[in-house]
Amino acid sequence: MTTYTRTVQFNSRRQSTWKRNHNTVAFASAIKLGPITHTVLIALLITILGLIYLSQATHTVSYGYEASEVDDKIASLSEQKKDLEVDNARLTALKEVQSSSVAAAMTKPTSTQYVSE
Repeated sequence: MTTYTRTVQFNSRRQSTWKRNHNTVAFASAIKLGPITHTVLIALLITILGLIYLSQATHTVSYGYEASEVDDKIASLSEQKKDLEVDNARLTALKEVQSSSVAAAMTKPTSTQYVSE
């Protein structure tokens, strides 16, 4: 069985006239902080917020590096594709020339002579 005890955290602010919707009790903290402690706490909060900001900024920069690497890969693959298209056109043209009716009607020369000096 638990029992509840009242602490001295609430100071009564009873006035001579109580009005509707007005607090009659105010919270009083048991811990008193001095100006140096407040300064240190504010400095710690600013430091923590700065570290959070820096971590987010470096995270964004790392995405930029990854994006530039992907762009470089895309550029190299597009160059390779163009080279392969040229090779395909060249090889296809040779096959078409060899199988054309003009190439079939050609005859081999009977004698060939080379010029010698």
